[in-house]
Amino acid sequence: MNRWILLLVFALCSPLAARASDVTLMPVNVRLDRNNDRATVQVVNNGAEPVMMQADAISWTRVNGVDQDGPTTDLIVNPPVFTVQPGQTQVLRLGLRRNQELQQEGTYRIVLREVPIPRAADSAQVSGSVRVLVTMRVPVFVAPAQVKRSEQWKVSRASNGDLLAEVSNQGNVHLKIAELRLQGEGGEALAALTQKGSTSVIFPGEQRVFRLPGNTAVAAARVQVQTDEGVRMVALNDLADPARDRP
Repeated sequence: MNRWILLLVFALCSPLAARASDVTLMPVNVRLDRNNDRATVQVVNNGAEPVMMQADAISWTRVNGVDQDGPTTDLIVNPPVFTVQPGQTQVLRLGLRRNQELQQEGTYRIVLREVPIPRAADSAQVSGSVRVLVTMRVPVFVAPAQVKRSEQWKVSRASNGDLLAEVSNQGNVHLKIAELRLQGEGGEALAALTQKGSTSVIFPGEQRVFRLPGNTAVAAARVQVQTDEGVRMVALNDLADPARDRP
């Protein structure tokens, strides 16, 4: 086979090297209400090159379990475009424009997208290297006039022995589930299920089923649930019909 054809085949089959900016945010979510309608988010550039970013406010809803983003004028973001130098921090200011009393929590996101700018390292970029642009989302929760928290838990067992912990959010604000941990009679940890990102947020009126491995279900006594409001325990002494299964 021709040597140049061999080189071309090697280039096509070799994995691409991905490079991305190193940016972190503080805090990772924002809470607002009528009396506290301003907040800040710090954007920290931990990398060695300047990073330009564009910030937009969007509405965040969920339809049949699928996140939906849309335009909004309820939030003000300043500055909308900025550059963070290496090792520096940019303060992003958020303001709530709407002032009416809410019956149910308002949910939004601040989307930060990296804007490509020429870099000194690009001139020496190795062929096959890919630059990955950063996109981050910061949830923004606007509290209603009167906050009502109400959650109902139910535990059942699937036909394969898995434990199914179902929660129904009957309040008017979101519920964030960080982790579910199965515990035995003596409090020992048997299994854990961690939730991250938007899937950990349960909107008002939503239900969610968490499946925990069945190989430890027989010895389990309760589920420890870590939420954004603290830790609560769900007893497993009233399991539903073991033959009942949920997808």
